[in-house]
Amino acid sequence: MWNEYAQALFTAFALSGIAFGIGKAAIVLGERAIERRHGTGGVREVIARRAKLESRLEARKEQRAAELRKVDEETRDLLRRRQALERQLRDAQQSGNQLVRLIGEELAGTPCYIAQVVNKYVGSTTQQKQHAFIDSSWALPQTMEVWARTMPVARSEIERRYPPAFGYVVLRLQDARTGKRTDDDAPVAKAS
Repeated sequence: MWNEYAQALFTAFALSGIAFGIGKAAIVLGERAIERRHGTGGVREVIARRAKLESRLEARKEQRAAELRKVDEETRDLLRRRQALERQLRDAQQSGNQLVRLIGEELAGTPCYIAQVVNKYVGSTTQQKQHAFIDSSWALPQTMEVWARTMPVARSEIERRYPPAFGYVVLRLQDARTGKRTDDDAPVAKAS
């Protein structure tokens, strides 16, 4: 029985030695074929070059990913800015065609006054009457910027352009810088 085990063990070692020899021969023949194709010692150089190339490609990939993140952030910022501008444009379009009329010339040192003028012949907002010569928008207060030296001069310029005889009434006149205002409805001190 020991004889059979020894013979089986010897056969196993012999077969493994033959397999090792065949494998080693295949590796040597494969190396020689590769060396013939790429030249002597070229395989190690090719592997080294490809390893360097792979590391450079990884570094470039990281760099491109960082650039892509940066561009993505800029794109998001631009989209947010565009949405804000579109919102402002929609608000401006929905605010109507509010017209600001200018009276006088903007000169250095000349103050600006903001006035609200309405026409009493056109009617109020609750009861609108059609007028033959005056647009119906004058039923609502119209904003004007008046460039004049003083507030009384500003009022006279408004009344010259929009005469009270035709129904134009200055509802409010205020200094654009200080916010001081005069209202026709406000009480006026009587001279004693």
